[in-house]
Amino acid sequence: MAWRRLQAEPPAPDPKDRKSHGVEPREITLNIDSRRENVPLVGWAIHRLCEESGLAADDCHQVELATVEAVSNCVRHAYSCQPGHAVSVTVTFLAERLEVRVRDEGCPIPAEKSQPRVVEFDPEDPASIPEGGRGVFLIHQMMDDVRYTTEDGVNVLIMGKRRPPEPA
Repeated sequence: MAWRRLQAEPPAPDPKDRKSHGVEPREITLNIDSRRENVPLVGWAIHRLCEESGLAADDCHQVELATVEAVSNCVRHAYSCQPGHAVSVTVTFLAERLEVRVRDEGCPIPAEKSQPRVVEFDPEDPASIPEGGRGVFLIHQMMDDVRYTTEDGVNVLIMGKRRPPEPA
């Protein structure tokens, strides 16, 4: 099973993100099975971690929404809603930002779908509003920076959110 591979240490954070007095970043990894019912658990955990890190309430909600959408996409699209696959979420608390990495070993995101797209609909006709297709847009709107990569069969979505400086 893929669990061991995904639990490996993520790449080291950029040294310039470390505090000037040398304190290492704090990090936690959550591993779930690719079941839809596990997605809200990740959202709850992410929200509490954001609160504890000192992020503003609005920022906590935005990070939670982006992470839930990313994990939901792993379950639905990378693994076609099939349980038994690993989804890993690593939260790193850096001096000036919070970074969330969502990993899976499922089908990668096609390049044309990794960037937000314009959703066209008739505002006078609610039935014309598509049910799906807004997740990537939401992720990009909620987070300050978003990157996606696939390397050695592991898909990684990296989302960053600026955070206020910690008190001296």
